Amino acid sequence: MTRPDLDAAQATFEELLERLKIDIESDEQLSNTPARVTKLWSELFGGLHEPVPTISRFPNDGQGEPVILRALPFYSMCAHHFLPFFGTFDIAYIPGDVIGGVGSFARVVRYFGQRPQVQERLVQQVADLIEEALSPAGLYVRSTARHLCMEMRGERVAAELVCTAARGVLRDGERRQEVLSLLG
Repeated sequence: MTRPDLDAAQATFEELLERLKIDIESDEQLSNTPARVTKLWSELFGGLHEPVPTISRFPNDGQGEPVILRALPFYSMCAHHFLPFFGTFDIAYIPGDVIGGVGSFARVVRYFGQRPQVQERLVQQVADLIEEALSPAGLYVRSTARHLCMEMRGERVAAELVCTAARGVLRDGERRQEVLSLLG
């Protein structure tokens, strides 16, 4: 994977500020902003330059009840405005032959979150990777997030967007209702 050219990115950001008539020479608080922003964006978009994380897998010793990870925090950057959106993920699955390592779910969410993103796609990507790695009998992924692009511009109101992905026996029916009641 190719790494970003931070020197060229910094020069381009300096030019952008200049074109926006933001004088970084006359305000000492802005003097290192192009370097800081370039480094920050390189970190925030690091998922574009990393290998896909693996999900740790362990034999299922008979667990047939839902396994639920609640309120896993995340942040990402809106692909439309490059402003943050952030919130939590809830991940519930009914294991098949294997169970997943809990820390693996955090790595998967972080990996897909660290790129220009939309929440709807982020939820599907997380669900797809978990489903591929674990082949659970059922999977339910829910993300709840605030979007600063909506709060700082446009409508200028705060609200939470909820996006979901459901697979297998958690698409509908009694098992889904059970999981939803456990998630609250």
